[in-house]
Amino acid sequence: MAVVGDVRGKAVLVVGGTRGIGRAIAERFAEHGAEVGVTGRNAEQASEVADSLTEAYGQPVSGHALDVADRALVREVVEEFESRRGGLDALVYNAGISPSFTSAEKVDDETWDAIIATNLTGGFVAAQAFARRLIDGDRPGSVVFIGSVDSVVGDPRLVAYTASKSGMAGMARTMAVDWARYGIRVNTVAPGYVATDLTAGLQQNEKLRQAITDRTPMKRLAEPKEISDVVVFLASDSSTFITGAVYPVDGGWTAW
Repeated sequence: MAVVGDVRGKAVLVVGGTRGIGRAIAERFAEHGAEVGVTGRNAEQASEVADSLTEAYGQPVSGHALDVADRALVREVVEEFESRRGGLDALVYNAGISPSFTSAEKVDDETWDAIIATNLTGGFVAAQAFARRLIDGDRPGSVVFIGSVDSVVGDPRLVAYTASKSGMAGMARTMAVDWARYGIRVNTVAPGYVATDLTAGLQQNEKLRQAITDRTPMKRLAEPKEISDVVVFLASDSSTFITGAVYPVDGGWTAW
């Protein structure tokens, strides 16, 4: 097993950790010896994922129901997990939605508000709650936001999603500057297209898949492990002088 960063014994909360990239991230942390909490909208699913990872890796994994649009609940979950573990070392914010594929002039208020609330505001509230606990306890830590290639480039008919992910990268840079004096690092991982159950429809559409692979210099989709390894590295003590960075993990998508 390749070592991507030592996170043994660290307490890590993965917000949006029950499916796709988020589950792969939670699994990778558990595999590397971290104590993991996963959140998802569905309490039963969060509990099932937690039980599955606990059984597979022998590490304590807990599941938490969380609607990230509920600011008070976000703070409560972060604080409860931190209190239960006696400290929290890393927060990964992976929650995100993209329900609309619409030209900018046609996006309605409800769609805009829902995407910004989940993808951007929820991330701010979770990271702020995490940082406050660390500052009060005089502890260092790491925040890793899961952005997108749309944190770096524009994407047609995804104006709200692109705004949320671009905003996330900018927010992370400012948090990195504000919190560096406390030893809190903040970075963004910006995946391209990843082969998960969430992109199953895309993968089965031969024309669309071909268009994406043609646009990607490495000519394939990423595997979830290729995203999770970067996240584990950024949460580990192998990256203690890295903050405010955006890491594209996109097969070269943003390079041209």
